[in-house]
Amino acid sequence: MYKLNKIQDFEYITFSTFEQYDDLLHCFTTRKGGVSKGAYESMNIGFSTGDSRENVKRNIEIIGERLNINVNDIVRTSQTHTCNIKYVDEEYKGRIFEGSTFKNVDGIYTDKRELALMTFHADCTPVFFYDPVKRLIGLVHAGWRGTLLNIAGKMARTFKSDFNSYAKDIKVAIGPSLGPCCFEVDEDVADLFLLENKEFEKYMEIRKPKYYFNLWEINKYLLMKEGISEGNIEISGTCTKCNNDLLFSHRGQGGKRGLMAGILMMK
Repeated sequence: MYKLNKIQDFEYITFSTFEQYDDLLHCFTTRKGGVSKGAYESMNIGFSTGDSRENVKRNIEIIGERLNINVNDIVRTSQTHTCNIKYVDEEYKGRIFEGSTFKNVDGIYTDKRELALMTFHADCTPVFFYDPVKRLIGLVHAGWRGTLLNIAGKMARTFKSDFNSYAKDIKVAIGPSLGPCCFEVDEDVADLFLLENKEFEKYMEIRKPKYYFNLWEINKYLLMKEGISEGNIEISGTCTKCNNDLLFSHRGQGGKRGLMAGILMMK
């Protein structure tokens, strides 16, 4: 199960799967502990949300202060709902306030210490990866498009192919996002899922005219197909829309909302 932590007024989520590793820093931020106002209250880390740049910059600085992360060590994604993933190293550090040097990348991974991976979320699923044997981390942003394209499975395959990871060693945490209670789509999107894999029907509930999918379980199913054991996959089970007081939700706030961050770093 996930754990809600608090440092002063900054609240963040961690996962039991990863808490056993002293050399690993991981975090999923909440709405709490920042300086933003209104729909962005208060820990908004999205520069493109409509919030003031000064507030977002200060929020990221607060995260660094609370978690003891040098903000210049953060490397961020450039998300566009793709299944593109990219290896990053020290070359990509120092640009958290400027934007990425790469585009259309929804997953990043590294074997470098003191390099903090960051993804952005307001309903889409964060998936955290750690291989404690090969000392390798990865973080992906998996909305419904990324899930359909199997970005999580691609990260697992890359661990195995590029770093000789064994599936039995890979630990995964699936963080807060839209749950099966609230992830509703029309028939055209449902058809895309079923066309991709008939097995996805097991994770679908039909409430005409809408279709409800469990993206947590679909990602888990896809990861298990890569050989990762069920016991190595933790699902937070927390719906962003149902917990809109704690978490930003694009659907829950009609599109006007802040962004939360997934953060993962080897010390």
